[in-house]
Amino acid sequence: MKKVAIFGGSFDPIHTDHVNIIKTCHYKLGFDEVWVLPAYVNPFKTISSSSVTQRLEMIEIAIKGLDFVRVETFEIRKTERSYTYDTVCHFLKKYPNINFSFIMGSDQLDTFEKWDHFSDLIKIIDFKIFLRTDVINEDIVKKYNLETFEFDNNHLSSTKIRNLIDIKLQIKEVNDYINNSLMYVYERIESKMDQDRYYHSLNVGQEALLLAKLNNYNLNKALLAGTLHDIAKRWSFEDTKQIIESYDKSLMLEPKPVLHSFAGAFHLKRDWLFDDQDIINAVFKHTVADKEMSVLDMIVFCADKISVERNYPDVERLRALVRSDLKLGFIELLKNQYEVSIAKNDDKTIGEKLLIAYNHWVKGNK
Repeated sequence: MKKVAIFGGSFDPIHTDHVNIIKTCHYKLGFDEVWVLPAYVNPFKTISSSSVTQRLEMIEIAIKGLDFVRVETFEIRKTERSYTYDTVCHFLKKYPNINFSFIMGSDQLDTFEKWDHFSDLIKIIDFKIFLRTDVINEDIVKKYNLETFEFDNNHLSSTKIRNLIDIKLQIKEVNDYINNSLMYVYERIESKMDQDRYYHSLNVGQEALLLAKLNNYNLNKALLAGTLHDIAKRWSFEDTKQIIESYDKSLMLEPKPVLHSFAGAFHLKRDWLFDDQDIINAVFKHTVADKEMSVLDMIVFCADKISVERNYPDVERLRALVRSDLKLGFIELLKNQYEVSIAKNDDKTIGEKLLIAYNHWVKGNK
């Protein structure tokens, strides 16, 4: 009789430890197949951070090449919360000639007896417990004579991944998918800045998207760079200084209000593991520009200055100019920024990078 392990969970997102459990089921425990069963909404959770399509696509990326794995959509396609008892009954009835076991992590043992129809569930299917935590509920293990198993454990969790913890241990292709889809923005950005700045970031992303359409540029890159441009804006000075100095100490000579752009670029590279240099450069240059400005650099620089919530004098004219001619609009906005900086300070304290950009694009284009 074929042996199948049912591995249920939110998989929001799927990560390296999930895949290591899957591999252990097949290669060490002798299961012929592992059926990955993403839940629509875990009964012990109140929200899912990603869409059904996104979770399924991430799973397919993670299990690529594992021909013994099958994705079952019985739960995720439902329009209501899923319960393990109903799912198990469904599979036992539909596949009477398969010997099923249910896979769960040891971190779920504390709530195990609270599962729906638990007293019936424990009698109709065998549970295999994988040791995800250092300390487990031994009383539950002994009470129900549960088998426990070790695996190549990185002590990852989906919560950690959503919050940029231990990203280097995540499956690279899944992490790239998450980054390129702007997933988990709320956890990664909103919680680290005030609401006005968060909405500004979203608005800049939308303005960048519009400018990309008008300039026949890659829409997704523009949306990503625009939305993420201010990710380090509300960091403490010490955190900002630490990450900048780990890459380029000379940047600390620039004015304090522009440091977040450098920190944000380095944050994307170091902590998000972004490897798209175009996006990193656009975030780096969005405050004071540079002699070398790509289309994306100009898009993000301008989108930041003319996003929908901006209401300073002459902004409507500048919006119209940028949307009709990106380069001319960029030069005008750079000129305005220089003049405002001079009015507040002087040409010796506004920062070398702004002076270089101004001399190149404004003076050089007269």
